[in-house]
Amino acid sequence: MRASLQTWINDADMARHLGQLSVVALPIELAQIGNRLADFYISLVGELFDSIHSTNTPSDDWAQLGNAFLQFSKEIPAEHVEALGISKDEAALFAAASFYFGSYPASACLAMRQSTRPTDPQSPWAACYDFLARPGSLGSRTAIEAREHLRSGDLSGINDNVRMSANEAQRALADGPDTWVAMTLLSQLMARFEVSNVRAVLPDGVNEFWTPLVNSFIDRKPSSWEFFPSQIQAIEKGLLGNAESYSLQMPTGAGKTTLCETLLYWHLKRNPTHVAIMIVPYRSLASELRHSLVRQLNSLGIAARCAYGGTIPSGDEVHGLDHINALVATPESLAGILSADPAFAQRISLVICDEGHLLDSSGRGIGLELLLARMKARQINPIRFVFMSAIVPNIEEINAWLGGGEDTVIRSNYRPAIAEFSVLRSVGSGVGKSVRLDMHPHAEQRQYSIHGFLDRNTFQYVNSQTGRTKTYGFSSTKTLAVAAARKVLSMGTTAVFAANKRGDQGAIGLAEELIKQLDCPLPLPKPIDHADIDALRKRVDYLESEFGADWIGTKSLSNGAVLHHGDIPQETREVLEELLRDRRVQLVICTSTLAEGVNLPIRSLVLYSVQRRVGSGRPENMLARDIKNLVGRAGRAGANTKGLVICANPDQWWQVLPVATAGPGEPVTGSLRTLIEDLENYLRTQSIVLDNQFLEIQPASHPLIDGVDATLIELISEEIGDVEFLRLAAELSNHTFAAHQLPASSTATLRTVFELRAQRLIALRAVGRIAWLQSTGAKVRHLEFVEQGLLPSREDWAAPVDPASDDLLSAILEWAWLDAEFRSDTRVAFRLDNGQIPEWVKLRLFEIIRQWVRGATFLEIARSTQMDIDDILGIHTRVVAYSLQTLVEQGISLLARILMERGIEVNEGVSAFIEHLKFGAPSRSGVVLASGGVRHRKAYVALGNAIQAVPNLSQLSGTKAVARQSLENYSDGWRSALGELIYSNTLKDVGSVE
Repeated sequence: MRASLQTWINDADMARHLGQLSVVALPIELAQIGNRLADFYISLVGELFDSIHSTNTPSDDWAQLGNAFLQFSKEIPAEHVEALGISKDEAALFAAASFYFGSYPASACLAMRQSTRPTDPQSPWAACYDFLARPGSLGSRTAIEAREHLRSGDLSGINDNVRMSANEAQRALADGPDTWVAMTLLSQLMARFEVSNVRAVLPDGVNEFWTPLVNSFIDRKPSSWEFFPSQIQAIEKGLLGNAESYSLQMPTGAGKTTLCETLLYWHLKRNPTHVAIMIVPYRSLASELRHSLVRQLNSLGIAARCAYGGTIPSGDEVHGLDHINALVATPESLAGILSADPAFAQRISLVICDEGHLLDSSGRGIGLELLLARMKARQINPIRFVFMSAIVPNIEEINAWLGGGEDTVIRSNYRPAIAEFSVLRSVGSGVGKSVRLDMHPHAEQRQYSIHGFLDRNTFQYVNSQTGRTKTYGFSSTKTLAVAAARKVLSMGTTAVFAANKRGDQGAIGLAEELIKQLDCPLPLPKPIDHADIDALRKRVDYLESEFGADWIGTKSLSNGAVLHHGDIPQETREVLEELLRDRRVQLVICTSTLAEGVNLPIRSLVLYSVQRRVGSGRPENMLARDIKNLVGRAGRAGANTKGLVICANPDQWWQVLPVATAGPGEPVTGSLRTLIEDLENYLRTQSIVLDNQFLEIQPASHPLIDGVDATLIELISEEIGDVEFLRLAAELSNHTFAAHQLPASSTATLRTVFELRAQRLIALRAVGRIAWLQSTGAKVRHLEFVEQGLLPSREDWAAPVDPASDDLLSAILEWAWLDAEFRSDTRVAFRLDNGQIPEWVKLRLFEIIRQWVRGATFLEIARSTQMDIDDILGIHTRVVAYSLQTLVEQGISLLARILMERGIEVNEGVSAFIEHLKFGAPSRSGVVLASGGVRHRKAYVALGNAIQAVPNLSQLSGTKAVARQSLENYSDGWRSALGELIYSNTLKDVGSVE
């Protein structure tokens, strides 16, 4: 781009920000912008048509042009634009065309929809509109033909359209400049479409094989006719053309999900008896994919399912697996399913590992690595791997580990919506203090500053009681972060990020700061003014009933802001995410949970802090790759044409800078390697010999041996001798990513661990206990714990028992309390100091769990225990929903197997306790409703209790049917009991509303 035009765009961008952000009048040096808008527009048009004929215009330049045109079509008042003789609709077309030529089709659609649809459907303007805006009903013959040629795979027809539009463009000047402009753009758009449309990119794209998938793309809203450059790059490098393993580094939002859908379609339609797995790290992402990718695959005739429960799969997750071809699962759920159904495991021929940087996760990375190694070790019909991540710099190393070659690594920097970076800087002091916003501090050609972004006037207000003018203190980064987020609300949905959830410097502290600011009438935008009040009211009522009116999350939403962090139950997070997704709320205060794969339309992201505090220790810097993953949420395809990232703490800008400049970030080495290195250091310093007793006593080694054991248990069988099994175990250790990286001495230590665990399993096989582990998925180290601890805790496990009875619950909790990890998690959840012992909170924890199983709400639990609601949420997330749930799942499953060996069948009430604990429902009917898809706990608890109160009612026509009938017959009562939001959602969940 010409330097003079770049300067003009920068100045116009600065002037636009000053206007949007209600900053003081334009500086005198920017006065020319307002006085020379027509000249600016003409220069942009000239650059557009010059760039059309250039073959090397950078995509970033195209994006800048598109956003500059958007100022005329969207932001400058219509009367002002029209007075200059500029058509807003023309500006919208030029913006959309710029985005399309830069390979930003989603932004092109968004920009084109800013204009009025032309009245003459056969005009070239209408053809451009239909082609770029993709309305549900096309009117233009050119656009209709392009779409139908795409449907049928008639690429020669598209070529005819391209030649015809080129010829018409040459003749169009005789009809006048307006027609020539539109025809010239249409001709170039068609030429671009000819090479980027999905049929042209797909291998043998004209084949009827692709027609169902192409039609599915076309019929979506908005209609999708092209692939992104990142997707094209992957397909052209053979992702769909061979059986080799691939690794892809693609930025957040670059179209990984659509690419995965295409790959799954290609693979499974060609191999209809095979299974393809997509591993995703988070339940939230799996839940989102259940409603998008899984639903789309099923509509294409590919039997797909989601699994994201615990380590022991539920009946629904393993039922009918012989008919399933595609499975989206978390690593824990997949590991359980593979152990439970070996035949299903043998059908797997493709594994897609999404968000693969989870390998470095201290808690779950080992499980993922060993799961991949376990599948990688299969010699007969080897599995193909496709590894994906937005932020792994050493992707080649991981690809080599998974069996890929030099030609099967794909790197892309393409983002469908560009990100702009900025940093807040305080200047002056006392009454002269102000805060400026430095834009593009990393890009010299584009740098400029918005002075007075925040100043003393921003924080002045009149005390309603005294009538005096006061100044709200604005020296803290927290105050400035919240104020900056409010300032940019007019630009679209804004997120304020905190690295921690709790404490004054966490997300909760930010929410409290927001409420504090709103209590003073500061002259800043209020989140409530950018929210849908009607939609808010139902959700606020919901939060009040679940958590109370005084909970900070309820207060935040009452004021138009969402509080989102990992301790908030998944049910509630989905309610809040829906508000953001539908843009009914435009301010969210969050932790990294919002960056865990969930696709939300965030326009601006304020980074309050990119340092995490662990306990009372010193703050730890976030990894650059984690910051990169986070900022990838700012500016989403189809929602925004660009995103804004504001670093609120200038002292932390150095941490954000590598991300802004597209630096590589830290390599992924895997937590297995880290653990082996730590183990070696400990053994060396303590002069300890490595053996199984040491491994099972040390809590730090439990993730290692649990993962190794689960991997080896799948291999062991009666047909394999001891020597051969030891050889296989040693060989399996060589398939890990850790072995791929470690020096020979450390690889030997890793091999020793595998061999030691193999010896442990050989000993268990000798006494007939391997089958117990294989059928239950339980941990080896829990065998004695269950047999010596849980088994004798009740006299008769076969006797009838209510799964929610206090007798059963007490026995299980007392047994669980003997587990050191459970007590350790309790210490962390209750935030006990080193001098405090978990025994002090044991009774309180047991009461929290007891009330949870009985169906009490979090508010009721908090009140009865006289604890803060956030403390209850933290305890529930860490201890009840994860630590205890996992322990109970494995303990009861193993208990049932032990008793079966003795000819005793454990009572169904004991087995049912697992799901009663999982769902927090006291009745069997409530559990049935919860496992059957009723999303709200309050609904399935209340409906379950009501159904249970009438003997044999649910057996007559099914629990869901009874629930639906009750909701419809007693609608007023249920609305009052559940609240409007839960009532309407539950009607959908039980099948009353499609």
